[in-house]
Amino acid sequence: MTENDIKLLFRSMKKLKARRDILECLKKMDSEYEQICKVLYVMENSLEILSENEREIVQMHLVEGGTWERVITQYEERHGRQNGYSKRTYERIQQRAVAELLEIIENSDLERLLI
Repeated sequence: MTENDIKLLFRSMKKLKARRDILECLKKMDSEYEQICKVLYVMENSLEILSENEREIVQMHLVEGGTWERVITQYEERHGRQNGYSKRTYERIQQRAVAELLEIIENSDLERLLI
């Protein structure tokens, strides 16, 4: 698994949650449902390892699919303009977070579930 794979995985998080909820609603709790639940469990818990800033940026940019401009605006709205960063700093924070997520997920056996 690569850092790019991690980004793609977290970009698919909303779709996975929707799929899980649909299967649950249909009372179709089969092996697909169980696999999705396990994947989401690892993803959600791996986010908890990140710092608050890293988690917030990953969620706004990768999970929610926001542009960097939108991430910057939302971050500054929540934390004040004086606490914001340059675009490049947001990108570096995310890059560091993705590297941490990669390490966590590689050690969680999640890759085996995705195959």
